[in-house]
Amino acid sequence: MIRALLFDAAGTLIEPAEPVAEVYARHAAAFGLNLEVTVIREAFVHAFGSSGDPSWEGHPEGDSAEREWWRRVVRLTLERAAARPLPHELVADCFEGLFGHYESSAAWRVFPEVAEALDEARRAGLRVAVVSNFDRRLHRILEEWGLNFEFVLTSADARARKPDPSIFHKALGRLALPPEDVLHAGDSAAADGAGARAAGIDPYLLDRPRNDLRGFLELALRRRGK
Repeated sequence: MIRALLFDAAGTLIEPAEPVAEVYARHAAAFGLNLEVTVIREAFVHAFGSSGDPSWEGHPEGDSAEREWWRRVVRLTLERAAARPLPHELVADCFEGLFGHYESSAAWRVFPEVAEALDEARRAGLRVAVVSNFDRRLHRILEEWGLNFEFVLTSADARARKPDPSIFHKALGRLALPPEDVLHAGDSAAADGAGARAAGIDPYLLDRPRNDLRGFLELALRRRGK
């Protein structure tokens, strides 16, 4: 019987309030680097997808590893968009501005059905928690949006990123539940789908607007009733 629900964060509970490429372009322009939004968009997708995982072993704690990973993504994005190496100081200033921007809840918006789905899950007696590839900024973002969970487990907290099943194993340990009593919702077939399955948890893949968290909750309530 389903007793708990796990949720991914970005793309599942929240999304950027404005296009990422526009935010990058604005911050770069503030330091004298004028780049086309369309070029930044392509560069960001490439940088984000090619940067691998944070170097957990090279940092004393997970959040500094995540921060350094994002520093690499920003540098690769800006230099690919500019088609040339950039001064260290310029990249550093852009990074600090961007990292601070996405620390605020104002930089994010909550998907429309989230609050109602969480409330209904709790009324049904389901425990709710977050498992997300994110740094510790996520704790503040969710708190400022009034989204409360039994716990929020980020990859910075776990020192592991989905699809590594160890982050899900840590979540199961905190819930003190077997994987068959838990469902996980996320928008990535690789991170959320394959990662959850590797830990023995059934995933629900989001593909908005085809489905959303109302469908996830319906599935959980059907499974809970068995």
